[in-house]
Amino acid sequence: MNNKTILFLGASNYFLDAARYVKEKGYKLIAVDNQELPKAVVKSIADESYSISTIVIEKVYELCINKKVDGIYAGASEVNIPIAIELCERLGLPYYTNRKQWEMSTNKRIFKDKCIEHGIDVTETFDIGDDKLDDMKYYPLVTKPVDNNGSTGISICKNKEQLKAGIDKALNNSKSKNILIERYIPSDSVIIQYTIQDGIVKYCGMSDKKSKKIEENAAPVMALQVFPSIHEAEYLESTNAKAIKMIKDQEIEYGAIWIESFYYENKFIFNEIGFRYGGSLTYYPVEYFYGINQMKILINHSLYGNGLYKNFDDITEVNHDKNKLYSILPIQIKPCTIKQIRGIDRLRQIQGVHEFVQSHSIGDTIPASGTTLQVFGYLHVTGNTIEEINDTFKKSKDVLDVSDENDENMLFTIWEI
Repeated sequence: MNNKTILFLGASNYFLDAARYVKEKGYKLIAVDNQELPKAVVKSIADESYSISTIVIEKVYELCINKKVDGIYAGASEVNIPIAIELCERLGLPYYTNRKQWEMSTNKRIFKDKCIEHGIDVTETFDIGDDKLDDMKYYPLVTKPVDNNGSTGISICKNKEQLKAGIDKALNNSKSKNILIERYIPSDSVIIQYTIQDGIVKYCGMSDKKSKKIEENAAPVMALQVFPSIHEAEYLESTNAKAIKMIKDQEIEYGAIWIESFYYENKFIFNEIGFRYGGSLTYYPVEYFYGINQMKILINHSLYGNGLYKNFDDITEVNHDKNKLYSILPIQIKPCTIKQIRGIDRLRQIQGVHEFVQSHSIGDTIPASGTTLQVFGYLHVTGNTIEEINDTFKKSKDVLDVSDENDENMLFTIWEI
């Protein structure tokens, strides 16, 4: 066995692919998660596992010392990445991001300021108490916490009464009690992917994102993503260089970044950034089109403090005979307690299915949140046409069955297929 030891802050299905990679490399894997099997599935293949909450930092720190951990991996978790930053600082271990960089990527107001500094368009913003709000004639507006994600705390407000309620909701969902009030952009968005190694920032694809509401009183959430975006050529011509300079100016050396932008009135209007790969495991399409695995870059850096790929700057889009389109479909689940899951193995065998990322397990209770908490899993599909992809969606939906105590299949999709 390789003499390196890596500790995972989390053991859910989102970590399973990374855990398999670690085992293939011969590293020792320690998994920390207060959940048990089957939800903490990585515990079934880890060399050691501990039922400790990751937020109890002192216990995790002591474990790292006792086990002589060489690296820490937190995946895409916005809860655990700040914990990993603190642990690695105290342990003197490499980690791909630091406190300042992480704050830029999780505080929407700071991100807006960085965009403005680099000549990138952002949505018009108002402050609580702004005189314009008392006589606002340009509804709808959007209220959101500056420091939350997954559509949590976001409201679309069509009048003064809804605006007041939206402000209260955003404040209640902000750890810092700091919110944004923005002009609503009546547009779907695009998601731009970047990968950084050795300080080199590489564009790694762009998707069109369609959003819909799960419930009428909820904020829109992702309903579908399709790579490549129909706006890709225009983005590369008009905005890509500005975004790369903005990333470089944060002195980022390693990592994965996604940026959500609206495309409205022939302009790219940046909305949000994530200094991590996407929760639907967007490193899959990045590797599919560019041959770069962001998850493996992060694990390699956590253990060695350096890059995974030689001649990273020379990597170009993969020329292959694979399908031209790549789509990610969130499969939603109605409020229930999951009693049985059937068909995942059959789903994976369907032609065109590239991957399925499972979010929930038997025994999970799903609330009526209208957020990403109601996503059972993300279906990754490739095809040469949208019609071909849609056909694969239909076949997948037919074989997947997640039932409640009444043996009723509780799955649905907000994207019509």
